[in-house]
Amino acid sequence: MERHTRAEVEPGLAAGNTVRIWITADGEMTDPPLTPKEIRSRSMGWALLAAIGVALTGAAAHAATGLAVRRRNLADWDTAWARTAPRWTTPT
Repeated sequence: MERHTRAEVEPGLAAGNTVRIWITADGEMTDPPLTPKEIRSRSMGWALLAAIGVALTGAAAHAATGLAVRRRNLADWDTAWARTAPRWTTPT
């Protein structure tokens, strides 16, 4: 099957030279596939981002839980003080 497209090539190539291009299944020109080094680099980058995301999510969950526990404790202390305060603050 023959297809035609335009490709940028190095200046000075003689007519009839072979130029390697990559096409998609639809016949559109595309970039060449990634090299093993590029794949490894991208994989490590995404792994690093995932690790940072997990750590930040854990820190946010810890902070939210701590805030909820502190609020509950303060509410409990407020309730306990409401019962105790009249005994300590009555005029003598």
